[in-house]
Amino acid sequence: MSNQTTESTRVMLLSLIEAEYESDAAFERALGLPEKTVNNWRRGRSASFMKMLPLLSERFRVQVGALMDMPLRGEAAELSEEELHLLHLYRRSRTLPAQMRKALAETVEATIRLYIQSAETLAQEKKRSARKTKEK
Repeated sequence: MSNQTTESTRVMLLSLIEAEYESDAAFERALGLPEKTVNNWRRGRSASFMKMLPLLSERFRVQVGALMDMPLRGEAAELSEEELHLLHLYRRSRTLPAQMRKALAETVEATIRLYIQSAETLAQEKKRSARKTKEK
């Protein structure tokens, strides 16, 4: 297995742990892992998680292939760590009732659209202000 695959799996796994567990220690207790196991994963000292992919897949309710390379209809390689984190949080919402999950998705979408619109409005105002300054 390539170092790139191991690294992307490590990043994804750590993101899932952060999204679903209160702490690394809570995750270690839940899986019966020795203390400092996740710390060693974080620091790149161990890749023992690669041997645990079937168990981790079951624990996080994702396919092993998704843990390894996150296939997302062609754009997976372009996702940032922040985007992956948000995606994992959204995937975690699968446990919510359908109506709540729909409301969550609508709220997130509306919030993002509002921020984009606000940023565009601010940029337009700055351009107008710069033009007025030049005209004087």
